[in-house]
Amino acid sequence: MARVQGKAMILLMLAAALLIGPAAAPAAEKGGGGSLDTLKQYVLDLKKSPENVELRERVIKYSQTLKQKPPVPEEFERQMARGSAFMKKANDADGFKKAVDEFQSAVALAPWMADGYANLAMAQEKAGMFAEAIQNLNFSLLADPYAKNARETRNHIYELEVYAEDAKQALKTSPSVPLAPPPAPTPVKVAPAAKKPQAAAPEKRTNPKAFVGSWFYKDSAPRGGEDVTTQAFIINMGSDGKLVASAPRRSTGATGTVTVFELADDTIRIQVTWKLATIPSYWKTEDYEMTLSGDETKLRGSYRIKSSGKGEYAEDKVLFKQ
Repeated sequence: MARVQGKAMILLMLAAALLIGPAAAPAAEKGGGGSLDTLKQYVLDLKKSPENVELRERVIKYSQTLKQKPPVPEEFERQMARGSAFMKKANDADGFKKAVDEFQSAVALAPWMADGYANLAMAQEKAGMFAEAIQNLNFSLLADPYAKNARETRNHIYELEVYAEDAKQALKTSPSVPLAPPPAPTPVKVAPAAKKPQAAAPEKRTNPKAFVGSWFYKDSAPRGGEDVTTQAFIINMGSDGKLVASAPRRSTGATGTVTVFELADDTIRIQVTWKLATIPSYWKTEDYEMTLSGDETKLRGSYRIKSSGKGEYAEDKVLFKQ
């Protein structure tokens, strides 16, 4: 009797197992996207083996499968800021190696962040660690293959190879980074003319040549005195009759690029994005939405600033040509 009951119990257990089926995968993994918990485990494994290039490449690529960007720890921002401070203070290889240590700590916390690798590579280059700088520039390209400065970064890698050869430094294993397609030029968006009834009088249109020139604005001097004149942007007309906008040069060392240029009759919108070569993670945008005055000598409208420091500022401005 006991033997029969035992067999019955085994059959019941087998039937239950068939009904329940295999354990379900985590919800975040079902849809084909990545899981934050899996990414955290990868990061922990990488901390134990920071020289494991294959694992680092896996972490970066896995983070790109997430539907949302993984949160960046506050400690990452702290280590990046400390590294930038050591970069400013350094005047020899030992000083730059202190910056290297800080940036390495930052990269260990968020190994999917391209800015971390770019800053680390810059510090290593200053410290004479050319082979290591090449490796981390490749990781920055892997983390952000469509970066606006991707072409410049690749060219700089080729330059550093010469320095590494002269210093007799063996190149480090680097990830394979496919070439990203070149970015398409920013087109000038001209709004189509509205359809008018045949009987309506012809609408006066603004001549695009009225926008051509160097545009400036005035700000109050920070410590009193006369107002400071600042160049906002330059607009030229190409041989094909289309307007082309460009950013001015600034004494701060920042490099500006026109990232938005839209024109609709007498209204214009221009966005200039600024970057610093010394701090790759820094960015700032200046956004102008302006309307041409009736005498075509001034632009009036809103002016907004945003920056990587999460600062945002807006005011009305009047621009004039010189």
